[in-house]
Amino acid sequence: MGRILIYGAYGYTGKLIIEEALAIGLNPIVAGRNPGKTKALASEHGLDFRIFGLANKDEIINGLKGIDLVLNAAGPFVQTAKPMVEACLASKTHYLDITGEIPVFDWVSKHHEAALKSGICLMPGAGFDIVPTDCMAKRLHKAMPDATHLELAFASLGGGVSHGTMLTMVENLGNSGAIRENGKIVNNPIGSKGKYIDFGLKKLFCMSIPWGDVVTSFYTTGILNITVFTAASKSTFRFLKLQGLFNPILRTKWVKNTIKKYINKKITGPSRESNKNGISLIWGEVSNSQGKKHSLRLQTREGYLLTAKMSVLLIKKVLEKGPVGFHTPAACFGSDLILEIEGSSFLEQ
Repeated sequence: MGRILIYGAYGYTGKLIIEEALAIGLNPIVAGRNPGKTKALASEHGLDFRIFGLANKDEIINGLKGIDLVLNAAGPFVQTAKPMVEACLASKTHYLDITGEIPVFDWVSKHHEAALKSGICLMPGAGFDIVPTDCMAKRLHKAMPDATHLELAFASLGGGVSHGTMLTMVENLGNSGAIRENGKIVNNPIGSKGKYIDFGLKKLFCMSIPWGDVVTSFYTTGILNITVFTAASKSTFRFLKLQGLFNPILRTKWVKNTIKKYINKKITGPSRESNKNGISLIWGEVSNSQGKKHSLRLQTREGYLLTAKMSVLLIKKVLEKGPVGFHTPAACFGSDLILEIEGSSFLEQ
């Protein structure tokens, strides 16, 4: 099938991905910049390993020698995606990652032509961020091809947050939110919009957030106006109305470093039981210029487990099908991609 390298494999999600890969007979190479953690994980599973950082392009290219596809599981991806993608373009190695960060999607999408020339696939967002919502967007657009507006929302029941996800969130502290408006990504305060959304199992209060679909759903559907929501408490929503006062403080290095120290000591990630028993709920709605609307719901697996299962599935699909250029998952493999994960189902509203 091809030689696969998982970079950042010793992180919380990376370990889940390794386990899923081994469960279906894949034997990826374990890679990362930390020698001790990389060797320990490789030894635990009897896998080959490579150790390299991302500060030097030649070092990365050497680390990718003989590799057909790399899955980047090392966040924050706003720091790791660019050097890895540039090395993949040079070494002609397919690139996947599990980011949900808008700047990463936006930057990678601009390298479509370079990927075509190198004969490789660039597919960021191969996990919970952003496959379920991307599949939802694709399915909704098929139902209403003339849609002008798209709203997406997600909620997690019984899950948790990993160390890596928390660090990525800290990197974005103090930054503005984002929506797509008339085809352009525009700054929009986090929580500028709030409303109750019926996910089927539960009706939850949700607020607008900057999510990767602001970029990816545009490429998947061509819809010009996109807003993404997530379930949140009303107290959080009200607190964010004051964000203009404290965002400058949150952007300071001292505040971010202080929070990172706490995360490094206290945050590990959800238990395996939470992975197994938790669920994710997705809602989406399109509307057209005549005011017609069409809505869908989707239920799928807990976010981290879904990321592990989906990223391994996409590794196989990219190596088997060989798509080239920049692609979103649903644009490449269709809206039923999410249904290939057991426990996933769409429901009309």
